[in-house]
Amino acid sequence: MKVACVGLDPAGLYLGILLKRRDPAHAVRFIEGAEADTGPAPILCNPLRPRLALDDAQTLEELDQELAYFDTVAVKTKARAFETKGLRYAAIDRAALVGILKRRAARLGCEFERAPGISSPDQIADADLIVVADGATSRLRERAAGLATTLAESRTRLIAFESQKRSDALTYTFRETPGGIFHTFAYPRGRAGSCIVVEAPAEAVRASGLERATAAQALAFCRELFPEALDGATPPGHETGWRPFLTVRNRPWHAGNVVLLGQAAYTSHVSVGLDVRSALEDAEALADQLCSGAGVADALKAYEAARRPKAESLQRAAQASLNWFETVSRSIRKPFEQFVFSLLTSSMRMTYARIDKVAPELVRAVDGLIAGAAPGANRPPPPMFAPITLRELTIPNRIVVSPMCMYSAKDGTVNDFHLVHLGSRAVGGAGLVLTEMTDVLPEGRISLHCAGMYSPEHVPAWERVVTFVHQHSNAKIGIQLAHAGRKGSLTRSWEGHESLGEAKWDIVAPSPLPFAQGRQVPKEMTRADMDTVRDAFVRATKMTDAAGFDMIELHFAHGYLISSFISPLSNQRRDDYGGALANRMRFPLEIFSAVRAAWPAHKPISTRISSVDWVEGGNGIEEGVEIGRMLHDAGNDILAVSSGGVSSEQARVDGRAYQAAFSDRIRNELGIPTMAVGGIVSHGDANTILAAGRADMCALARGYLEDPYFVRHAAREQNYGGHHWPSQYRRAGEVRLRGE
Repeated sequence: MKVACVGLDPAGLYLGILLKRRDPAHAVRFIEGAEADTGPAPILCNPLRPRLALDDAQTLEELDQELAYFDTVAVKTKARAFETKGLRYAAIDRAALVGILKRRAARLGCEFERAPGISSPDQIADADLIVVADGATSRLRERAAGLATTLAESRTRLIAFESQKRSDALTYTFRETPGGIFHTFAYPRGRAGSCIVVEAPAEAVRASGLERATAAQALAFCRELFPEALDGATPPGHETGWRPFLTVRNRPWHAGNVVLLGQAAYTSHVSVGLDVRSALEDAEALADQLCSGAGVADALKAYEAARRPKAESLQRAAQASLNWFETVSRSIRKPFEQFVFSLLTSSMRMTYARIDKVAPELVRAVDGLIAGAAPGANRPPPPMFAPITLRELTIPNRIVVSPMCMYSAKDGTVNDFHLVHLGSRAVGGAGLVLTEMTDVLPEGRISLHCAGMYSPEHVPAWERVVTFVHQHSNAKIGIQLAHAGRKGSLTRSWEGHESLGEAKWDIVAPSPLPFAQGRQVPKEMTRADMDTVRDAFVRATKMTDAAGFDMIELHFAHGYLISSFISPLSNQRRDDYGGALANRMRFPLEIFSAVRAAWPAHKPISTRISSVDWVEGGNGIEEGVEIGRMLHDAGNDILAVSSGGVSSEQARVDGRAYQAAFSDRIRNELGIPTMAVGGIVSHGDANTILAAGRADMCALARGYLEDPYFVRHAAREQNYGGHHWPSQYRRAGEVRLRGE
């Protein structure tokens, strides 16, 4: 096979090595002149992947001679410092990495030529495979038909320096300036010397007069802020000043006989790194497929299917970390110990349990902050077991059963299924149990089988559930009140959410726009329709109090009626209820205020919102913050921060605890209590989110479908003995489970 690789990205060089090792007959040539982007020293190992393993033993041995291993992490502000050991990293000088790979590729018979003018695959003749490995700003990638690249610039600006002074730790240093916060990542870059990355928000760089500064001028400024980190540093020779970090995404990675590799395919912010390591592993997977006997087209397809999920997972972690550093001005206001914990877990991959192993004193201090324990008191509980008080309601722990539609009611009336479903999760140890979406009007249901709170018979049916929860557990129970709006009059979810046909009813919305193509067109609401809905919420609120519920959650999310007023995608009215966000919030706030007035003053209200619509032209997190502000000012007690559901065109980026960053932003920008939801599946996730101050409570849905005793199992796994057991189950706490 004839392979032409444009650029000297490490992944491309390693692919050439692997191909020549497996079959020396492969003709591999590297076209220099469009080299891969330079940048900070690559981090090849981190605490989650502490050891480097490569298929080619000789390459691994040569790299190992240049890798700098270190296991100390330090965090410094002007007033405080923290240091811990046990978090293993490894980094390498970028030039050394490329040099090792290039020399080994040449020894194996790869050819190298210079051709700076190559800017299109059409200029490369007689190649069975063209590998684009010319970096994040690839020119060749732009000219390759069939590829779609997304480039996103960070809101921060960074510059990387090198020093001959040896470092033995990863050190984060933060300095506040009149223009904003500057921070460094300083770490060893090889057996000799260190890499120092200085980063700051773009506005801080501008305010400090550095936007057009040369590298030498930038170094002089940074030395004043970080004299210890930049001792012996020299200006970078390859760039003139500050630049944004460029997040590269591509879908697909290949087209025809062209494939992207390394930073031309994707990048990961320096605070997480591992993109070079991931790209080396990509090269191994690509070599496997190319040598499998399959044709080039099939090999490229199989390669991308195998490696894309891993790359996307890495990029989600990197994006979470980048977001943290872009908004560090919010986090730095937290107590120092929580600030450090938040930093160490900024990628949402490092967990509470892992930090506890290496820095138990830090974790105990954070536990005390969450629980409100005095320093030196008895050991506080893990964050998930700390009580929380909203108004006069004290909830025994911070784990919430999230509302989940069960589609099992008859004419809106709940039954034995709901008693067992909700009762088992209360007995299972949840601090707060929220009912499924419970509709305030029969025509406000999603399906014929949805729960309701609009008929007299609904009150005793719900009261039976509430009484069981109160009598047989310490849990509190809340009801989620809602109206389906344009997402109503459908079959159940497992029946495909299809139209009900002849059984359908008229649906309403702020604008006559169907949720999706082929769906029922809703009627545009009149003021009289709004009055009817408002009064229904008030009636349901009074019925909820009569049933004995402790709390209400108002469902203002996921594209249901009230949510559809909030989003500009679904609200295109031209009256006082459409247009600017303040107008779009007018009816939702009217509903909230009416419910708050009808609900006892000592009982709290939660409101669930879609903080992000995941569609261009819809609400983004900035609007999410403002929505949270308006609801808090109206008297909301805790904000459940969800996202999406507003449009069938949404392009959601999900993953582990993927909405926690939105909760973090709203909570710490506004200083209000929030509930994190979405992708939280373990006690490690919950403790990490709570300890870092990203939320005050964590709600689980799918995790609770799988395990109604989630909290009890979490207590056992953490050896926490302070969790309440019902008298009937008290002996379970004495059991010592063991494996096979």
